[in-house]
Amino acid sequence: MELEELKKRLKVPQEDTSQDDYLKMALEDAVDYVKTYCNNLFADGLPGGVKKATALIVKSMGEASNVQSQSLGDMEKSFFEGGTMNEAHRYLEPYCVKKVKFL
Repeated sequence: MELEELKKRLKVPQEDTSQDDYLKMALEDAVDYVKTYCNNLFADGLPGGVKKATALIVKSMGEASNVQSQSLGDMEKSFFEGGTMNEAHRYLEPYCVKKVKFL
């Protein structure tokens, strides 16, 4: 996945380059995490579900995981720990290669 696609998936305007260095680094880290988590090198490229999960992982890197609830005027939003990562893992499950142990 390229930076431009990640920015589209995260709804970051292409002309906003203020976070590009961070996003490139986070993307590299997220792709490495996905490959390790799935035990899959994705030699033919990342499928759509894996790209979605990768974008969610990058998003989770910037989230405050200790926020339980947040209020702003009449709007209220609640979070639970690891929610974005749990969602990413659900997208990744079909692409994971099971590890086989020989006795």
